[in-house]
Amino acid sequence: MPDFPTPGREDPTAPWIPLPTGLKLDMPLADLVRNRVSCRAFQDRPIGFPELATLLRVGYGSTGVTDDGPLYVVDRVVPSGGGLYPLELSVIVRCVDDLPAGIYHYVPLADGLEQVSEGAVPPALVSRLFLDQPWAAEAAVVLVLSARSTDKYGDRGSRYALLEAGHVAQNVVLAATGLDLGVVNLGGFLDDELSGLLQLGSERVLYGAAVGRPSSADRTARRALGRLEDGG
Repeated sequence: MPDFPTPGREDPTAPWIPLPTGLKLDMPLADLVRNRVSCRAFQDRPIGFPELATLLRVGYGSTGVTDDGPLYVVDRVVPSGGGLYPLELSVIVRCVDDLPAGIYHYVPLADGLEQVSEGAVPPALVSRLFLDQPWAAEAAVVLVLSARSTDKYGDRGSRYALLEAGHVAQNVVLAATGLDLGVVNLGGFLDDELSGLLQLGSERVLYGAAVGRPSSADRTARRALGRLEDGG
């Protein structure tokens, strides 16, 4: 018998928001890779909902189906061990045009967002959850990847989930670069507290990315290395 992906975290009772039409990324891959830079200095301005939709779809979306006789496969933007796709993508929204502040769960196959909770998360709490990294609270959104448990590969399944999270995060970083947004990856966080805020249940938090409008076009200014040296 074939292995099938385990059910995701979808909640049919949650308020539902379909994603708008996204934006086209015209920059060649070589330029995206060359232009990528970690950004720790954001403007206090929103990003657009179409920009967020583009990040989500490029990060972990579905591109269609392959229906070839006995083979029927839902095509995705990243590879996954055994085709299980155990990741979930949550979004902490601070300021996005046409999308209320709050916490959302991305549902790739339905191309929309479930609202997990209403209202902005206090900036001090966001910063604390990400080990006092102030840029996490200053970004327009923070994307958080978590993983469901899978049985197919035993202990090795955890390794595959980490690899998959890396694929997703790189897609998000390159898409943000193509949209001229700033992005910085977040590997430090309070696991249990962040999981509780996002209502993840048994899922494990793996990775985050803070995204917003950069404060400068200059690469050195975007890096804001002085903020690392002085603790923020």
